[in-house]
Amino acid sequence: MILPSTLPRIALLLLFAVPASGGERPAATPVELPAPETAARLERCLETSGFVVIRRETPGAEIRIDAMRGAEERGLLVSPRSPLGSVVEWGPNAGDVHAPGTPDDLRACIDRGGAPSEVLAGEKFVACLRAIREGREIRFSGLLIGAEGTVISTAHDLDRVEAVSVRLRDGRIVPGRIGKKDPLRDLTRIDLAEPVPGFPLDGRVRDRLLPDEKVFSLGCAAGGAMRMREGRVAGEPRKSGGMPLWEVRMETIPGSSGGPAFDAGGKLAGLVKGRFRGTKDQGYLIPVGTILEFLGKGKRGNR
Repeated sequence: MILPSTLPRIALLLLFAVPASGGERPAATPVELPAPETAARLERCLETSGFVVIRRETPGAEIRIDAMRGAEERGLLVSPRSPLGSVVEWGPNAGDVHAPGTPDDLRACIDRGGAPSEVLAGEKFVACLRAIREGREIRFSGLLIGAEGTVISTAHDLDRVEAVSVRLRDGRIVPGRIGKKDPLRDLTRIDLAEPVPGFPLDGRVRDRLLPDEKVFSLGCAAGGAMRMREGRVAGEPRKSGGMPLWEVRMETIPGSSGGPAFDAGGKLAGLVKGRFRGTKDQGYLIPVGTILEFLGKGKRGNR
């Protein structure tokens, strides 16, 4: 069994273990993150795997990362391609930046390299959800809680939906039924057909967050691939429809609605509600207090 906390290390080992085919320079890998954030994630991923990392910024705003572990020496070059995008390059020739591997290995390292192990420990509780409404497929995310096979998620887009297909992290697909739905709070409880261990809420929640505090979301992208996104709390909660929401500066990808957001210590900080229309990086979280009220547990946690 592969523990979630080992995944960044495995991804990085793959990145450095698979030879580049034919000795030719692979195509540059585009990343939908600013160059400094991309470099920071690669640095953390490298350091997690025991490399000593040296970062240098060039006059052309490129960032070169040299990493050493014993006799191994690797390098990556991160270049800005827009204010919100970057490119990662490597090559096989002496003097070039080089890191044998594949773009998928690199992507896994970037996606997971930015999160503390306490956050990645919550990945096994994330469920990928699929429902059909009026002939249209809906894909979203949820969080397993408790021990009886319960998933909490968002309620929007679930009008006239009673059954949900739930893909667990071990690959199993379990049928679920809508047990409770609250359109005002935008929350739904999905009851599974069998008991499945979930995230323990007692003592591991945060109802109050701090401005500029770092948070991490986990959700299912198209095709069921897990995606982690890092962001920061924008300020005090805002009201929408009379309900409080945390605004976060964080990319909110399609399919991530209902997925959990954790603080840096792995405590639940909320559920992803969605993003402000027309933007990509202005997201909203449903606070833990609202979730506990919906579940009939009152407000608890570190307030």
